[in-house]
Amino acid sequence: MNKMLTLASMALLALMTGCAAVNTNDAAVATEVVVCKTYAPKMDVKKEAVTGVATVNCLFGGLITWGVSNYADDAFIKTGSPVALVANPMTVAKQGATYNACAAADATHLLGATYRVDTEDYIVFKKVKCTATGYPGKVTGIVETKPATTKTTTTKATK
Repeated sequence: MNKMLTLASMALLALMTGCAAVNTNDAAVATEVVVCKTYAPKMDVKKEAVTGVATVNCLFGGLITWGVSNYADDAFIKTGSPVALVANPMTVAKQGATYNACAAADATHLLGATYRVDTEDYIVFKKVKCTATGYPGKVTGIVETKPATTKTTTTKATK
């Protein structure tokens, strides 16, 4: 019985320890090659300014809003607390006016935009009217841009 117990414990010890190979090769470092290309939009800009108007009506500080159905990009960005449940009515009105201006001129961007915001606030009910004016631009493609180069000059000190 003693031999059987010794043999079982040796087998268990061999199974529990096992073999492990650790390969550490810090001399070889992976080579990284980074190719950076930058692109810029190719844009056609019209010389005449265009205007868009949007009106947002809201109840209870923006909990219920209506009046704008089409938005420019980032239409649902909230301002203030990141846990806010409602969008800011002024932001929604600006983005609606931007969309209307771009749609009127068949543009993708409104360059040099200025906004006029008129607010009528009656504690429970608020009406926000925004007028966006700017120059319409339309992206027609992209072009590869060359990275900016800087020249360094060295000067020799003269005595």
